[in-house]
Amino acid sequence: MSRRKSAVELEELAKIKRSQAAARMAHRAANPKAYTPKLDVDYTQVYYRDPLEPTRFLKLKVANGTLTLWGGAAAAGLVTVPPANSTIVEITRGSKIPIVKVRWYYGDDTAVVVPANEMHGRWVKFYDVKNGQSHHQVPFVQEGATPNLAGTITAFYAKLNTAAETDRIIGTRGRAELVIGYGNQYTTLARVSA
Repeated sequence: MSRRKSAVELEELAKIKRSQAAARMAHRAANPKAYTPKLDVDYTQVYYRDPLEPTRFLKLKVANGTLTLWGGAAAAGLVTVPPANSTIVEITRGSKIPIVKVRWYYGDDTAVVVPANEMHGRWVKFYDVKNGQSHHQVPFVQEGATPNLAGTITAFYAKLNTAAETDRIIGTRGRAELVIGYGNQYTTLARVSA
């Protein structure tokens, strides 16, 4: 069991965190970023068969670059046209319907040491920007008429089982996770690391 920190130690940690927060705010104020709107042409409308309720299709928008990197809509078990007479639910911000997603980043052997500054300590970065973005996520489900979670996990491992696909998607130091949830509340179902 670890020892408790004294009031002096806690005050020192709080002082460091306050100075880091102040430095971040000052940095943001000094370096404003221009707003770049997300255009509809940058996204593809897809339909995702819910493995928790297979009679329901969820309508989502996925970034074109991310969909291309994963291998297309069919590689993620998504369709661009829903079957006739199916129940369609549109997913928007704030929806509380859990979705199975693959989150991944491409990593290479060139480690970038990010030096310490007033905003954060020193850290080592292995992920790399590929096609203008470093981290990606795409809804993922097992292909077929009645998908389920066990089959979706198996399909995830099958997709990243070949060396060529693993190298193309996550590189030599990347990681891919199959997660289920909504918002910021996710549970990891499977993970593949290079």
